Parts: sequence; C-alpha cells; structure tokens
Amino acid sequence: MIIRSAVLEGEVPEADRVHFDRQMRETVLPAIRRYPGIRDVKLRWAAEQEAGAPPVYVVFDLHFDSLEAMHQALASEIRQEVRQQLGTIMPLFKGRVYHLVMSQDA
Repeated sequence: MIIRSAVLEGEVPEADRVHFDRQMRETVLPAIRRYPGIRDVKLRWAAEQEAGAPPVYVVFDLHFDSLEAMHQALASEIRQEVRQQLGTIMPLFKGRVYHLVMSQDA
C-alpha cells in the first residue's frame, strides 16, 4: 500500500476557516475520490500541537495499491480538475504545502 500525504503546514485566518474547511470536505475530498485507482482518501485535521511541532493545519492521505497506480492518478485529467478547484480556495491558506509518499505494510 502506498500513501501519499499532502501536508498543509500553516494556517487559515479564523474568519475564513469555516468556508475553507467546508470546501475541503464537500468539494475537494469528493473530487479526489474520483482519481483512477485510488483506494481511499482521508482528511485529517490537527487536534492538538505539541511544543516545537510544525503548525500542520490539515493532511490529505491518498491510498493506492502501488506507486504505479499513484503516478497514473496524478497524471489523470481528474487531478487537473482537483487542482483547479484547489486554486479557488488555497489563497485563503497561509503557509506551505508538501507531499510525503510512504509505503505501508498490510
């Protein structure tokens, strides 16, 4: 199993959080579920920050059977649609986004 995590490290201004979070849950998450070959997608919100930890706001975990399946999904037309949707909401996010690709034993 391959898990590609998109980490949003930073913050959303308090006045925009409800809108931003709703868009992530109701628009972006269902769109990602349409990726070809995706097994699961989860959205994880920061519940508590330990002292010295980076300020992670939210993490998307995309689950695939293999690296090949992940690469095919990332090259798909659907991903381009998702990127366009994200482009409308991401200006509210202040910080950086990076990805981790990890393997998980069954």
